[in-house]
Parts: sequence; C-alpha cells; structure tokens
Amino acid sequence: MQNNNVELFEKGNFLQIDENFLQEGVLALRELQKIQERYNKNDTDTFVNELRDQIVGKTLGFNLINVDKHGFDCKMANKKDIFLEVKAASFSSSSWGATFNDTTIEKANCFKSKKLYLALAIWKGASELLFICFGQNKKIGEYLEEKVNWFKAGHTVRSTQTISFSELITKYNFKICTVDRTVDDIKLLIHERYKKMQLLSDDLFVNKYDIDNYIK
Repeated sequence: MQNNNVELFEKGNFLQIDENFLQEGVLALRELQKIQERYNKNDTDTFVNELRDQIVGKTLGFNLINVDKHGFDCKMANKKDIFLEVKAASFSSSSWGATFNDTTIEKANCFKSKKLYLALAIWKGASELLFICFGQNKKIGEYLEEKVNWFKAGHTVRSTQTISFSELITKYNFKICTVDRTVDDIKLLIHERYKKMQLLSDDLFVNKYDIDNYIK
C-alpha cells in the first residue's frame, strides 16, 4: 500500500499559477454565475451539461430538454416518444467516444428501440459545436446488454462502456451532422485526429437543415 502511495505522490505536472489566467477565468465565471442565478441553474456541472444538450438537441430537431436527473436528455415535441441521448467529447482529446456510465439492462434495452437516438457531439473549447455523430442501431443495445451482464458476473468494478467515434461510423452506420462547417472542413478535422482513418465519403454527412430526413 505504501508503494502505491509513493507512486501517486510522484505523479503530476505542477506549474506556477498564471495570474492573468486566474483573473480572466474568475471574471468569466462571474458572468456565468449571473446566468445561473437568472435561470435558477445553480449546479455548475448540470448547467453546462444542460446547455450543451439543448444546443445538440435543437440542432437535431429535439425541442424538449429533460431537466430531471433521470431519463434521456431530449425529446421531440411534435412526435410521440422519440428521445435523444447526448454524449460529448472534446476535439482536443486523443480519442472520441460515447461513454455510458452505470448502464443497466433496462437502459441497454432502450437502445434497441426505434424510439431512441444517440448523439456524440464534438466540441471545440467550451461553446463551439463542431459536428454531431448521430444515429440509432439495435446492435448498440445488444452490445451494452452484453457488457452489463459481464459486469454483473463480477468481471468489472463498474458498469461503464465506451463506443468510439470510428465504431459509431463503421460498425453502427451513424451519420455526421456538419452543423455550421462545410463537409470538407469536417473531413479535414476528423482526419487530423484519426490520421489512419480514410477520408469519409460525402454520403455520411448531413446538413442540419436536412436533419428531418434522417430522424423520424
């Protein structure tokens, strides 16, 4: 146990606090807090997640946001029982993936249904939504169910699964919503992160104004 503690104490990269960063960051947080107070969104993590979910949901045509802790993130207002689960990844991350935390059999079964879509949103910084990988495939539910059963059998400590961006495209036939950039721009961004991945074909890309043809 002591050896493990020593290893932890040796980790990290400690730098002198940047006073300019600190002052500008505090000013930005104060502006954020004003919006939180105005809309009674006091938990910061929940506030940011809900705001991002709203951006993704609106882009894909889901106009109802879930403000409860449980349930899926968004729902269509004009269609009965069509839901959206939103996942997020940072463009600067070494890999992109949709991570499912504390998955249950019930939730896994929902992903087998035509009622539920999955979106992996790729963000640059705090606010710029670059593109959205979206779709549905019952094989995702089957994969999650298999992993939950693996967890229940005692093979893992926590029921957490990740499906990579490349798997969503190549294995589960997801599309890419370009949001505000051109198809060529998004292709180059993807290739920048996945240099081994060939440039994707144009038919994988969907303009946000045509999204109704793909989510029904």
